[in-house]
Amino acid sequence: MNILLISEEGKSREALTTMFSERGFSLAQTLDEATDLGRVDMVVIGAGRATTFGSRFGGGVLNKLTRYVFEGGRYLGICAGAYLALQPYNSETTGFNLSPREALDIGNWDRGCGDVKINWEGRPCVVHYENGPIFGAEPDGCEEVAAVYVDSFDGVMKDGIAAVKGQAGRGRYFLFGFHPELKENTRFMVEEAIDFLFREE
Repeated sequence: MNILLISEEGKSREALTTMFSERGFSLAQTLDEATDLGRVDMVVIGAGRATTFGSRFGGGVLNKLTRYVFEGGRYLGICAGAYLALQPYNSETTGFNLSPREALDIGNWDRGCGDVKINWEGRPCVVHYENGPIFGAEPDGCEEVAAVYVDSFDGVMKDGIAAVKGQAGRGRYFLFGFHPELKENTRFMVEEAIDFLFREE
């Protein structure tokens, strides 16, 4: 499998690189106008700032990424990568908006970092959170909720949606508001997300 991984330097990028490399996936880490997405099985955008990513990519690359998914590509967004795929909240995050949901309480995005309890597909788990999006209500019923926060750093986060999965055109996406890759015992969630993205109906 060929994976395009975009993530800022740090533990998250290291963890994802290790996970994918151990499974024999081929990794590329550059996304620009010249990138041939026709050779990519899955795009992963992880840790960083969605505004920074959007500014770096520009409208042309974001539109190219949108076409990639709608024409049958697979997208995994973690934290900043999930923010980028939600409805835009500034000019930099406009152009790649797979999900119909908004990020709740975006003005207070710096709500905290640390372990929180979630309900993952009906199972209680403890995950690592670093200021990721809290997903708003979906307006049109095209997505499934994969996880909900059981506890929180604030009132908005508690009982809020922590991960969603859906379809955009002929492609699929999975968005995490937290970092499943940063704890050994939650990395299975990345595997389950990939299973969903490539599952044949």
